[in-house]
Amino acid sequence: MSHSIHEEHLKPVKSQDFKGHKGVTAMKLSYKWLSEFVDLSGISPEEVAEKLTMNAFEVEDIHTVGANITGPLVVGKILEIHQHPNADKIRLTKVLLKEDAEPVEIVCGASNIEVGHIIPVALPGAIVINRKDGSPLPIKRSEIRGVTSNGMLCSPSELGLQGFDVDGILILSDLEEILIKGNGIKIGADAKEVLELSSDSVLNVGSRSNRGDALSVIGLAREVAALTGRPMKVATSDLSKHGKQIKPEQAITTRVESEEDCPLLTIRYIEGLRVGPSPQEIVRKLEAIGVRSVNNIVDITNYVMHEMGQPLHAYDVSKLKSKVIQARRAKSGETLVTINEREQKLTDEVLVIAGEDQVLGVAGVMGGKGSEISDDTDAIALEAAAFSQARVRRGSRLLGLSSDSSLRFERGVDVESVIAASDRAASLIMQYCSATKDGAGFAEMAKSGKETVEKTVVSVRMPRVKKLLDIDLTADAAGKLIEPLGFGYEAKGDQLSVKVPSFRSADVTREIDVIEEIARIYGFDKLPSVMPTNTIPPQAPNQTVNNIKRSLLASGLSEAWISSLVRSESKKGDDNPHGLATLENEERLVAVLNPLSEDHEVLRQSLIPGLTQTAAYNYDHGNKDVFLFEIGRIYLKKDAKDVKQERGETGVEERTKVAGLLMGRRSSSLWQTKPTAAPEAAAKYETVAEEAHDFYRAKGVVEQLLLQAGVDLARVKFFHSNRLPGCLHPFRACEIIWSKNPNVTANAPEAQVVRLGFVAELHPGFTDSLKFAERAAVFELDIDQIQKLTIAATFSPLPSTQPLSRDLTADVDVALDHASVESCIRSAAGGTLKQVDLVSLFQLSDGKKSLSYRLLFSGDQEPLSTEEVDKRLAKIRESLQSRLGASFRL
Repeated sequence: MSHSIHEEHLKPVKSQDFKGHKGVTAMKLSYKWLSEFVDLSGISPEEVAEKLTMNAFEVEDIHTVGANITGPLVVGKILEIHQHPNADKIRLTKVLLKEDAEPVEIVCGASNIEVGHIIPVALPGAIVINRKDGSPLPIKRSEIRGVTSNGMLCSPSELGLQGFDVDGILILSDLEEILIKGNGIKIGADAKEVLELSSDSVLNVGSRSNRGDALSVIGLAREVAALTGRPMKVATSDLSKHGKQIKPEQAITTRVESEEDCPLLTIRYIEGLRVGPSPQEIVRKLEAIGVRSVNNIVDITNYVMHEMGQPLHAYDVSKLKSKVIQARRAKSGETLVTINEREQKLTDEVLVIAGEDQVLGVAGVMGGKGSEISDDTDAIALEAAAFSQARVRRGSRLLGLSSDSSLRFERGVDVESVIAASDRAASLIMQYCSATKDGAGFAEMAKSGKETVEKTVVSVRMPRVKKLLDIDLTADAAGKLIEPLGFGYEAKGDQLSVKVPSFRSADVTREIDVIEEIARIYGFDKLPSVMPTNTIPPQAPNQTVNNIKRSLLASGLSEAWISSLVRSESKKGDDNPHGLATLENEERLVAVLNPLSEDHEVLRQSLIPGLTQTAAYNYDHGNKDVFLFEIGRIYLKKDAKDVKQERGETGVEERTKVAGLLMGRRSSSLWQTKPTAAPEAAAKYETVAEEAHDFYRAKGVVEQLLLQAGVDLARVKFFHSNRLPGCLHPFRACEIIWSKNPNVTANAPEAQVVRLGFVAELHPGFTDSLKFAERAAVFELDIDQIQKLTIAATFSPLPSTQPLSRDLTADVDVALDHASVESCIRSAAGGTLKQVDLVSLFQLSDGKKSLSYRLLFSGDQEPLSTEEVDKRLAKIRESLQSRLGASFRL
């Protein structure tokens, strides 16, 4: 619908692929077509390409289209036709090449010529196209079966013309109404000029900004005019010149269900039409950019779309069941056979154009088969509209349909150009498609919605321009730079007030956007290149994030970048068949006002769901070993009492977190081998059992992460906690807490602890729903909290004294953790204790466990004596016994 390319007539065409480099939207731009709107005299296609490329429109390549016909090619008239004396299938013709001149004899094998026909004649010295293989075909005077031929009568293919349903010679007199603007065809005229056979250069232009206005000839002409300083010409439309206004017995009316979905819908009724071939000037332009000619009406809608950037669609009025055309959401259960002959099952998320009880097309994407233009069409309803970018994108994705129309609507069309584009197309249709010489009839336009939009006014500070671009411009000079782009301006002192045109309202909303436009037209290559005077040291928050990232990469995880917009966990019924509690707090959800889809309706409250979905995608595509992490923000709605009534307050709490997911085997089984005790000289190898990722592996990754971030691990505790949601494994999940108190518990008051996050395995119910055959371990930590605990690194010279080691074995209560014992040892030993290593753990039978440590002592300046070390060891024993109830073995 409102798509101008009629896919039922199209095969995949390379130039219709609007994908440039990754992330770049590209379009084909005809140099000749462009020159109709900007005077390009003295400017070559290569120079145009360079100017566009230097101003954010990268020209990826330039190629030549059209026949390169050279030499004498004239318009002739057949005066006589005779049978060849020595051949049955060829004839002799006498052709007049100039008024009052002697006719020349030319041998011809075509059967479609008659006396009086006006035809193109290639004379000796001309080069045309060999219709068999497309190679150059030189024309020379030659003898054919004993008769001299003084040239060649040309077919369309020999002139490089497409779209002619002609088997034989091109008869110009049959095409006079289509081809000639003036007083008819003159004998002896240059046929190259009559047929406009000169070649054209086509630029493949990319736009990283994805601007909708840049996907049109006029949009790029506006850029070129500003860059070259030449005025831009405007296409005009005069409906009364080519037709007459009528009042049909039953006028078509329009209706819009929601102006959010469809800000403007217009319909123009036109009758008295004849469907046939298009004029060559339109066919050539479309073919130059890769669009194949269909028929005159369809071609004109395509022509205007590429020229003005406004998609159009024409309906056959005789196939409409009602005189009401409306834009509405599809109803559940409705279907539509689109013009690519596929049946589409519609939902209420899809915007359609419909009659009272007839769906006509998917709005902004593709029209329906039942109302398409056919050879019998004599009256049309011409639709031009503006649709919501998000709604068109949603319909296109849901149905798996895309077109040149959806490409433009998804990037935004200009509401204020809708009517102008409709008038332009209606004028061309009546000019080239009228069934009679009296012309076609057109009715007053039916429309619903707003024809204009409120203009955005942006204030620009010239000191800010100076600071960012390092150029000295007055406000008036800056305004004059961007005025050719359609911007209005008012300069007062060092302030520039800029009125944004409607076709740029989507991408120019801030001061920096206007400054970018000033920089583009001034010339990026002309901006001063100034090296910074000094380097900026890494800021503490960034340094912490960098340290965390380096630690995770060193642990073998890969970084993921996942959208912050997600589907609400409460709607993922199929993914949570056990109804387990999720990581989502519904009361603190931040909802998007106009979501693109249900998959992007809320801001995430955790990074874990995105990682699990990414892991599921990898798992489904054969990657069973997934090690991912993400650093990003989560969003929580603030309580009403916490929302400050001040400028900039959003009512949303944002926190930076790091999360990871580990699933599968730690390394390939090909590497997990060891030599056997085989007696043979050549050692054999056996495979060692693969080691899977689990809770303990994830816990080790977290400990290394915290260590690299500068957190004192002696103060970090891992507790099983009932605060964790049910989506995590009930027995393989721990909350991570930091506290100065070595005897802190999981339920300690909030004032005594800092809750950093959790590490866990996912609940088997979740892994089953995601079809994981492996256990999946996850963790999530609050970077904002970690930054508060970071200890600044200190540096000291290498010790010059020999360290002394001592072994210590203590029997403690089985519930006491290693971190508490280590903390007690360090606090009792003082600064001379440099290293504490737990070397063994043994479970005793009386509710106790035995922990064996190796302690390393060293003096900073002076060596320690044996007596000093023994005194410190005795103090450690005393502290362990008194504080932790430890006992010791001799």
